[in-house]
Amino acid sequence: MRRALVVLGLGVCLASAGLPATGAPAARRIAFLVDSWYPRSHADVIGTRFLEGYRLGSRTIASPLTVASVFAEAPRPNDQTRALAARYGFRVASSVTDALLDGSRLAVDGVLIATREDLPERGMLPSPTPRLGTVRQVLRIFDQSGRRVPVFIDKMLAANWEDSQAIVAESARREIPLMGGSVLPFLPLDRPVRAGRVVVAVAIASTPFRAFGIHAAELLQGYLEQRDTRESGVASIREVGTGYWTLPEREEWGGRLADALLASAQTRRSRAPAVPAGLGPETTVFLIRYVDGTRAVLAFIPRLFDDREFLLGARYADGSTATGGVVLQADPFDHFGYLVHALVALYTTGRPPTAAERTLLSTGIVLAGQEARATGRAVAWPGLAVTYQVPHRSP
Repeated sequence: MRRALVVLGLGVCLASAGLPATGAPAARRIAFLVDSWYPRSHADVIGTRFLEGYRLGSRTIASPLTVASVFAEAPRPNDQTRALAARYGFRVASSVTDALLDGSRLAVDGVLIATREDLPERGMLPSPTPRLGTVRQVLRIFDQSGRRVPVFIDKMLAANWEDSQAIVAESARREIPLMGGSVLPFLPLDRPVRAGRVVVAVAIASTPFRAFGIHAAELLQGYLEQRDTRESGVASIREVGTGYWTLPEREEWGGRLADALLASAQTRRSRAPAVPAGLGPETTVFLIRYVDGTRAVLAFIPRLFDDREFLLGARYADGSTATGGVVLQADPFDHFGYLVHALVALYTTGRPPTAAERTLLSTGIVLAGQEARATGRAVAWPGLAVTYQVPHRSP
């Protein structure tokens, strides 16, 4: 049986809202706040599915969402916003306020934020980050209009830990339905990994850490949160790089499991470097210790296999192991249909199918990992002990 992550409960959410998952589209109008809507951008692969429908495996589903307005804050030369507006009839906005309001009235049923928020070479962005600034503009508009609608933040919450915490806290204080993160936790894996009493989990990407850190962290956390009904967060993170292969306690940190995962890669390159002898300084390996004692390894090993593949494995309390993974689809990137399906639940029911705190914890793992990588020391921020109720999942 293929393992579904958060997708599993969405049919129930839609049914409880009186909206069949495959029913005719309803006019749920979503404002897009993006850096630029260009081909294959996240604005494009998400927004086009709002407008044209999406796929879940072999099923085609009509979207009950539409794009109401788009504010592109830094359009690229190949930006498509105006051309798509002419085709689909949405409005090109001149500001965040213009995207959300009609006069003083909130004119949308949801907000999607996919502005650019890159992790710097070292450290974090200074506060307030552009992302926090955008979110606070949205919250002020909600306050002034007297109405609140669901908000989705694409990928990491912010490239600053205090700002990420502020986004979740300020949204929660207003009881705003908030969701964020990557597409990866929403996908059924090509090679499933069963839930259970996990002792150590390993996630591996063959990508640079700064570019894909949040995606792999979200995959890992989306899996690990299943170990209990309530997440208790992370105690510490350290980065060991290629030293992972010579750690005296390597087996405690899933050494043979990691080896098995690398051997299982479906897209291994013919000229892949030898492991570990051929690995360079860009190899990044985080050792993550959770508050409840669970251990996790999050590794980024460029050029071993295709960057569309992500590996995931676990060793359980009974000593058994499981290895799995997923290879993301190429153009037209139909795997984004699973994220859009989750967004349908968010925007049509007002109930996020996943906790915003999951993405807060994933963001914290990335940012604390960045500091551990730069300093060579273990990072133990108290705020990483993020707690949240894990949504019920169907078997």
